[in-house]
Amino acid sequence: MQPVEEKIDWDLTLTGFDSGDRQRTIRFLSGAIIGCGGWVLSRSLDASDSAEITFEFARVISVEIYSVLIAAGLELSRDAHLSMTELCQCTKALIDTCAYDIARIRLLVLPKVVQPERKKRETTKTAKNPGS
Repeated sequence: MQPVEEKIDWDLTLTGFDSGDRQRTIRFLSGAIIGCGGWVLSRSLDASDSAEITFEFARVISVEIYSVLIAAGLELSRDAHLSMTELCQCTKALIDTCAYDIARIRLLVLPKVVQPERKKRETTKTAKNPGS
């Protein structure tokens, strides 16, 4: 008897940036995903200060999952936003036939790099307007 291979139509790889503690972000995401009804398959922290989490969920909770990613404080890449928007809209349009199909996401969380010019401008604004 051969194992049954599960077909997953929505297998996404997303990138997000985090200016905080990636370990804390991954813990928050794990709890929130499970709380929404998803399944965390794996999570890891890399020595290069990046983190990765892989999880699955029924497509019916796509909007909730997207909300969790934003609530975690992640700055998602443009492609990640487009992929999640497409998943949410497609699921809404086909809710009767695909609500309980499984979607999988591999999320790579990278440290957010502050650009020196931007930081300098913010410091200058603060110095000019100390009360704001």
